[in-house]
Amino acid sequence: MNQLDKLQARIKYSRLFKTDKVERLYFKFGQNNRDITTVAWFEVVNDRLTVFVRIENMRCAELRDRSLETEYKAEIERQFYEIINDCELERKQTPLHIRLRDDILPVYDDSSLRHQADALRFCCSMKVSALYADTGTGKSKIAIDIAVSRYEAKEIKKVLVFLPVSTKKNFQAQIDLWCAHKEIEWKLIGHESMSSSNRAVFEALNFADSETQIIIDESHAIKTPTAKRSKRIKMVCDKTSYKLVMTGTPVTDNVHNLYMQYACLSPLIIGVRDWKKFEERYLVMGGMFGDEIIGYKNIDHLMGLLEPYTYQITKEECLNLPAKQFYIHTCKMNDIQYELYHEEKEWLLDKIKSDNFYATDIFKSFTRMQQICCGYCRHDNEREYLGTNKFSLMNNIPADEQVIFFCKYIFEIEMIVDYFGYENCAVFTGKNPQDRDAELADFVSGKKKYFVATMQSGGTGLNGLQEVCRRIVFFSNSFSYFHRKQSVGRIDRQGQRNKMFIHDFRTEANIDDKIMRNLRRKGNLADEIKRLMLDKTKLKKYIESL
Repeated sequence: MNQLDKLQARIKYSRLFKTDKVERLYFKFGQNNRDITTVAWFEVVNDRLTVFVRIENMRCAELRDRSLETEYKAEIERQFYEIINDCELERKQTPLHIRLRDDILPVYDDSSLRHQADALRFCCSMKVSALYADTGTGKSKIAIDIAVSRYEAKEIKKVLVFLPVSTKKNFQAQIDLWCAHKEIEWKLIGHESMSSSNRAVFEALNFADSETQIIIDESHAIKTPTAKRSKRIKMVCDKTSYKLVMTGTPVTDNVHNLYMQYACLSPLIIGVRDWKKFEERYLVMGGMFGDEIIGYKNIDHLMGLLEPYTYQITKEECLNLPAKQFYIHTCKMNDIQYELYHEEKEWLLDKIKSDNFYATDIFKSFTRMQQICCGYCRHDNEREYLGTNKFSLMNNIPADEQVIFFCKYIFEIEMIVDYFGYENCAVFTGKNPQDRDAELADFVSGKKKYFVATMQSGGTGLNGLQEVCRRIVFFSNSFSYFHRKQSVGRIDRQGQRNKMFIHDFRTEANIDDKIMRNLRRKGNLADEIKRLMLDKTKLKKYIESL
């Protein structure tokens, strides 16, 4: 006898509703008259025995009383506390990976590649799963096929997708291409909207229910447990049993990035109540105020907890892509760049010698040094262009090809557009969200020769560039390997048929050299600085070498 059967035996006039995949126990509660209908039921959702209340106004559906629904729900939970608790205690005697097991028939078509079919079979075997697939391996199709499989199994009716705003149009095109069931209701909401728009949050909360599949694309964007968007997305995830997180780079810093992604799947997977408990169990904290992560512990135990819900796909295993060739092109700084660069370096050294510095001072100073190398600086909030010799390196780029330029800073975009002319440049940044889809289309169609983008906006989630372009120029680089990997993935993906060429434009300044060395190690410059801060002598030598 399951939990709902036991509840039915203890609740008068309750009735059990069962289909192949849905099981609910309805019971009488609250107002019921000619104008108002109250429907209350128990259902196991998100691996918990959950109370649902819906109050409908028969005269007008828009007058649904949500505040009274919340009051009724709290009252039911209070009165049924003992029964719910007893059922939960008995349920927890079954291992979690068995409770979260699913068994539906995977639905895919002849266009699915073998690695996509294998991933789909795994995800159809669990109600929640993490799909960590390299860029370009077709994870969007896998996610859509999961939704179709669950719809055909009568588990879901709707799909809610959280994703970067810049990729919404691309994902919608994938839905139109691969989703054969037009009856499935899809809603796409940007990660950014969940932190900036209360309306988007209410829409997501009202849309999600026990018959909703939630997909979190580029789930590394919700890695920070204290961030508003992460908390709000998790709150929505708690309303349904079927969830998928997916990204090509699950760990951008280290294993602590995994906590929030799996907490959205189920807080019971890692087995800690909150971030503080995770910190105590798996992180070694240190630094000046004891709030910096300096190490990790119990990692094998953590990986063992995550393994039953995780499926990984690498390009090397499943795609036969053409080779990539890398080039580094170097130029000198001009006189004013050289002077300002060394002034900034001396300021930072004086700060360290005075023993009056914080990690933020170093990161800000490194950013200013890189900006100077790129060709600009700020004085009293005024932007000053310093010029750059990087344009002398353009003769290393073939004039007869379409080329992608990735930059870290907006002002570099402006310089490149001035150099080539706006009529030749498809601009894709956070500053032109209304126009950038049209700009992308102009580049893909060949109307514009150069695709010029920031790594943050253009380096994630875009598809189609690989079909028209084989060459990327990094006009500058991020401090993080994650942004680099995502950006290269725009052409290094399924559909690329030509040998690829990756160019890096840099100055002779040692800050550029440190960034390149760190990227080759697949590291994060911020992590390197945090380690150096534990030893002031090593930090000083590191700064002097810049």
